[in-house]
This record gives sequence, structure tokens and C-alpha cells, in this order.
Amino acid sequence: MATQPQQQSSSSPGAGAGAGVGAYKRASRKGAPRRFPCTWPGCDKIYSRAEHLQRHQLNHEPKEIYKCDVPDCNQMFVRPDLLTRHKRRHSASYVPRNRASSFSLPSKDSSLGNASAITSPTAVDAENPRPPNLAASAPRNASVLLASGSPTQLHQPSLTATLPSPITQGAPWTPSSLDGVNVVRPKPSFYTSRDNAAMHDQSSFAPFPGVQVPSGSDLEPGNFAMWLFESRQNTGDFSMMNGLFQEGGLESPFNNTLHYDQESLASGRSQITLTPPQLSDVADNLLSEFRRQEILRWVRLFRQKQTRSDPVLDNVLREVGGDIPGLNLELMRNCIHQYWNIVSPRMPIVHEPTFSPSRCSIYLLMVIIALGAAQICNQDPTGQMEGYGAFANLIIWNVRSEILNTENASPPVDLWVAQALLLLEFYEKMYSSRKLHERAHIYHPLTLNLLRRGSPLIGGAGSESPPDEQNGEEHPATSDARTSWTRWADTEAMHRVVFAAFMMDIIHAAMFGHAADMAPHEIRLPLPCDDDLWSASSPENLRQRESSFRFYGWKPVSFLDGLKNAIHGREVRTHSFGRMIIMCGLLSVGWHLRHRETHLKWLETSSNSADTREKWCGMLLKAFDDWKSSFDQAMGTIDSESSGHGHISRSNGLVQSAAVLYHLAHISLYIDIVDCQVFARATRLLGRKVSTRDYTNVVARMRAWAGQLSTRHAILHAFRLLYRVLVDPRQTRMTNHQNSGSVYGIQYSCRDDPDPHRPWVVYYATLSIWSFVRALNKASTSVSSSNTSADANAGRSRQFLTSAPPAQQHAPGGIHEYLSNVAKLTELDVGTARTLADGLPELLMAIGALSSESHSEILQEAHGRLEVCREMLDTGAP
Repeated sequence: MATQPQQQSSSSPGAGAGAGVGAYKRASRKGAPRRFPCTWPGCDKIYSRAEHLQRHQLNHEPKEIYKCDVPDCNQMFVRPDLLTRHKRRHSASYVPRNRASSFSLPSKDSSLGNASAITSPTAVDAENPRPPNLAASAPRNASVLLASGSPTQLHQPSLTATLPSPITQGAPWTPSSLDGVNVVRPKPSFYTSRDNAAMHDQSSFAPFPGVQVPSGSDLEPGNFAMWLFESRQNTGDFSMMNGLFQEGGLESPFNNTLHYDQESLASGRSQITLTPPQLSDVADNLLSEFRRQEILRWVRLFRQKQTRSDPVLDNVLREVGGDIPGLNLELMRNCIHQYWNIVSPRMPIVHEPTFSPSRCSIYLLMVIIALGAAQICNQDPTGQMEGYGAFANLIIWNVRSEILNTENASPPVDLWVAQALLLLEFYEKMYSSRKLHERAHIYHPLTLNLLRRGSPLIGGAGSESPPDEQNGEEHPATSDARTSWTRWADTEAMHRVVFAAFMMDIIHAAMFGHAADMAPHEIRLPLPCDDDLWSASSPENLRQRESSFRFYGWKPVSFLDGLKNAIHGREVRTHSFGRMIIMCGLLSVGWHLRHRETHLKWLETSSNSADTREKWCGMLLKAFDDWKSSFDQAMGTIDSESSGHGHISRSNGLVQSAAVLYHLAHISLYIDIVDCQVFARATRLLGRKVSTRDYTNVVARMRAWAGQLSTRHAILHAFRLLYRVLVDPRQTRMTNHQNSGSVYGIQYSCRDDPDPHRPWVVYYATLSIWSFVRALNKASTSVSSSNTSADANAGRSRQFLTSAPPAQQHAPGGIHEYLSNVAKLTELDVGTARTLADGLPELLMAIGALSSESHSEILQEAHGRLEVCREMLDTGAP
């Protein structure tokens, strides 16, 4: 293992790693080395940086005193920049930030040499007095305070402590205040002022404004499922003991006696990276040449670790005059641009307006560049950009160990670590080799446990994530509006990390047959803020937009409340990303309950499990349909999908299409992709060999499965999904070249699809249809051929599906007709189901050809599996 970068010299590849996450933050961490003591008599301060000591010593021996010249203001400072910052408070345009009190004015009998005699460099508010003892740390609010009352009672309202809004300070807010402001007016279907909802007067930067969490007053102690499926509108607390979803993953039960302090949460102390403003020759949002050279040093180090030569990669990394022209500055900037355009809408966890390539962690930056390079490779149909895919793989293969070896990758986890690990997993699962895909699955629980062993899942507990203190002194930038905005963005980003991890956990469990390691009840957060707030380009722009949202009665929604409302078919008024999270919550509930029923059946402890399963499945299916109707009504029936690789207007999460996620939920509730692949003669799955006994057991299960009404329901949704992606005229064109699907009349390309999940879901749906047809045909061999009624029904259905002349069955319109005729059915009856084999070979060939064009190794495997399926269908092999 290479030496950890934070221990290397500034000229080493890791020199920027520590700086990337903000040396100011790490210097204040408990246990960090402090080598610069203050020698002033009676002062025991010790600092980890010489400049911090020098700044502190000005309190003892100021070189000059700077006094505010505004009448009636007696504030004094030891540095001119602090005076300049202070004087902004006297301007008419200044907006107070409602911060804690500053230091008091010096008393007449105090000595100038005493540290308390001068206003500290961190003074921020001349109107509020502060204790004069500078030897102690400055007063700070904990992010979460333990209640002094009963340890089992959650005081109400628990999360509704509010601060005066910076916009409304000094005068009542009225709609006329927006005159001349570029106001974003949300769609009425997003947020309404129905029932004359009161205006909320929260702080613009508070992450929990007005969010209620379940309290303990309504329900008797029970479990999460009882609370979730309880139909009453009002919500109650649920006990963590004996819950249906409890799997022992948490180290301790949630403490419902926590009180959330809005000011501290708004500052996001557990995830802050305080970095002083930097002067640079390039814009802060552009990659600099210095940073590029740092990346090149890491790339060279990673290349030296490779045990075998790769000619494609060697061509990209060829050195000329000590430089690597193939990785020039323009190319790397283009990689970052591709990341923001294509990857970020699916993983909206890095805040673009405050992101700086020069100041972020070098590891996070390399992961972002690798994801962008993968997009460049995927967009090229000629194969000339294949080397950039190899370059991305080189980074991803090596950077995980470097991230995990940093001290930041320990609880409470730093924001940049969580972001980098999730983006790494996204790359490994969807853009790389089978080996990296399996590595991502192995390390997925590690990422979740880093989030669990801290406060991210419940919103920032100060007792678990100590505030970032610098021996009682704040960095001068902390009172700046931009830094406050950055703190808000960091807090919001950590919430989004949690939701992205949750979505990845359940979607990949449904798609790949992995285990779902995260349960909905673990998340005690509000849904993410709207994209209009997330994309605000400045603190002022954020305040303007937020004021507009408050004008329309916007109320943040707690995830658990939204999930419960969705279960019972009630409207959840939120934006598209929030709605997709809610759908993933429904999908997770179904996955956990389905597997619980499997466990109970195996243990033979439930006599009425079938009745219970039918009841909750019915609720979930209705909830899926209600969710889709609500989504279409609020967002429009045409999903925000992009033609080719253009910029995507809004963030929907991992699966960009609401229709795809909706049909995936219906399919995965009744169809196990692992069983389907074993049934299709896969020899290895989930890292182990499939035995003959495995196959025999699956064949028996699939024969019983094919005869169930619920299976036909899922297969109908598989047809609807394929129709939506391949045929539906509402589908935007996602191919920029002549592709393999063109010969079948399909204007869709797996390679050109900006959503890497959709091609695999298409394969999943196709494999499900094949498995159903094959299992149904196997089961039908035991049925007497004398059943004339069934034969007559089958004959009529076959005529319905194959109305086109035989010569046209393999014409370009054949797949369109095959999918359309089934997708438009309200239900799939037994007779029609027995005719589905007629157009299936052509569908298998078309989807197999589309999969073969993808750069993804797992989609190449899908192509091979569908070829086997077609051969088995043609030959009738057992």
C-alpha cells in the first residue's frame, strides 16, 4: 500500500488531499497534532498551524488598534480586514445572520495586554454582548441538544424551532418585496397554498424548517410496519424494538429525545470544509493547471502499480517532454463538464455552484473526472476514445484504497468521503467490468455503515459530530454570506448523500438481485430541497428563490411522513427528485416485506402468510399506481429524458425515468432476476457457481410461478416497460447514429442512453418475459390436450397477437406490433399468455443486439445470456 497522501510532501501526489478538504477543518479535529504553543504568560493555547498562532498573538500584543468610526459604535479590532468586514454591518444593504453574540467591549479597568481587552478577530455582532473570558472557547450551540425532561418523551414541536428569516428582518414581508426580483414561481401542482397554509418564517439556511417527525403520542409501542400501514392521517412514533425491518445494522437505537437547534444545523458543522478565499488566475469553478499536474502525479503513481501493460491506456498516457498531452487541461475540463451534464442529475450529491476543483479533495476530483471520461468514451461510436475509458478505470481501480486510508474515512465521515465513495460505487456498478461491479457490491455496506456510525441519517447530532472549533476562534470567512451558503449546501449535500445511498441500495437490489441493506425507518430527514434552490448560483439568489417558495406556501416534507402518505394513496407535494425518493421508499417496503415472508415461510412460523402478503401487496400496488398518476399530473407524462447526451433539466435520481422506475417496481415485486438467470442456464451468479441442484430447484419454482395471476400482472408491466422505452412515440430519440436496433425499427441505443440503469432494466424485462413463456410452456406439457376450451381461447388470442401477415412477422414493425398489442391490455389472461412465444425470438435478437453495443461488461454478459435464451427457445432444449 502506498504511503498515505496526507503524510507526503507538497510535491508528492497526495499533497492536495489534505488541502482539498480544507486544512482549517482538519487542524481543529480532536487529536490532531498541535505544535505551535502560545508563550504569553498564563495563556495555554496551542495551534496546529503557525498562521493561527500569529493571528492569536495579535490579541496579546496588537500592532495597531482599528476602531470603528461609526457614531455610537465602540468596536475595536486588531486587523484591518476585520474592521472592513464589521463596517458592512452599518450599511443599509446588510442582512443580519442572527448569529451568536460577539465579545463585549473592554472594561475601563482591564489591561490592553489581556486577550479580552480587544474585540476578538472573530467578532461578528456589535449589538450583542459576550463574556470577556477569551481563555475559554467561544460559545457555540451543539447541533443536537439532549432534552432535560423525560428520556422517552419527544417534546412537540420537535423540529419546528425557527429563526427569523434574513429576508424578513426589520419589516413584515409582503409580496411587494419581490418587485424587481427574478422570482422563480413553482408550478401549482408542486406546492400550493391550499387551506391557506401559513407563511413559514424559517431561516433561509435551515435544513429542517417546519419539518415534523413522528411523535410518541398517537400509537402504542409497536413497530415500523404497524406505524407505516396504519391508515390514520396523523402520524405517531414507532418503537425500534421488534420491528419488522430491524436487521441489527445500527449500533444503538434512535434517541427520540433529541432537540434540533436550527442555527447549528444550518451551519452543517459536522460536514463543513472551511477554506479561505483564494486568488487565482482562473475562475474558481475551472480546473487549474496546478491541479492538473497534481492529478498527473497520481495517475503516474497508479500506472506504476499496474501489473500488466494496456496498449490502449499506454497510448493515452504517453509522455512528451515531461507532460502527458493526452490528458491536457482542456480534456480534463471537458470531463468535469460531462460529469455535471450527465452524471450529476442522476447522483445530485455534489453542489455545483459552490464546488471548486482547486479546493475540493483531490480524490473526489479524480472520481468526478473518471466519471466524465467514461461519458466521453461512451459517446464515441468509433472506438477512438476507448483509451479514456481505460484512463477512468485506472483511477477507479486505485483511488478507493487511497480514500479509505485517509483519516477522513472514519466516523463521523466527512462529506467529501461519502460523496466520493457513492460516486465510486456508481461507476463500478454501471460503467465498468464484472470484477469492479462485484467489488462495489462488497463495499456497499461499508459506505452505509460509515453513514450509520454518525449523524447523517438523522440530521447532524452534535454529540457524534463535534463542531469545528479552532481553539475558540472562527475562521474570518465564517461570517461571510457565501460561507453560510456553503454550510447550507454541505448540510443539504449530506442529506442527498443519504438518499442517494438509499436509492442505490434498493434499486440495485431490485435490478441485480443484491441484498437491500438499508431500511426506510433508518432515515429521519426531510426530503431534499427543490432543484431551484439547489441550483441557486449565489446566496442572494437562494434567498430570492426561497422567498418565492414561502410565498406559495411551500412546506418541507419529512421522508417518513411522505412515505406513509404514499402508502395510503395520499398526495405528497414535493418536486420530482423527492417523488422518486418516495417511490424508492415504496420499493424498499415491498422488498423487505417480500423477503420477510420468505423467511417466515422457511421457518414455518406463519400460518396466514399468504393472506398477509396479499393484503400488503394490494396496498403497495395501489400505492405504485397512485404515485405514478400523481407524478404525471404534477410533472407531465413525458419524463425528463434527454435526446442523446444533452443537458438534463432536473434531477430525478439514479433512474431518470419515472415510467421505468414505476414498471420496475411492479416487475421486481413478483419476479426475481436471480431465478430468471439461473433458469436461463447461467453458470455463475453473485460470485458463486450455480449447481445442478440450484437449477432443479429453480425450475420447480418457475413452473409454479408461471401459473400465478400476480406473475401475469408483472409480465404485463414488463411489456409496458419495453413499449415505453422502445416504441412509445413520446419517447425522445436516444441514438445519434445507425445502431443495431434500427433494423428492427427501434430508435434506441443502450450506448447512447445517458441513464446506465435503463438498458439493464430493459434486459431484466426481456428476460422476465422469456422466463414466463418458457416456464408456462413447460408447465403446460402436463395439461391434457383435451382441454378444448383453453385451446379455443389460445387460438383467439394468437390471432389477436399475430394479425399481421406471416411475411411481415420479422419486418421492422414486428416488434412494435408485438409489444403494442400486449402493452395496451388491461390484464394478461391465460389464453393470451400462451401466445407470447410467437414474437419472442425477434425481441430477444433485438435486445441482445442493443446490449452488444454497450461498453459495459455486464451488458455484454446480458447479450450472451439472451443469445442462450433464444437458442433454448428455438431448439426446445430442457
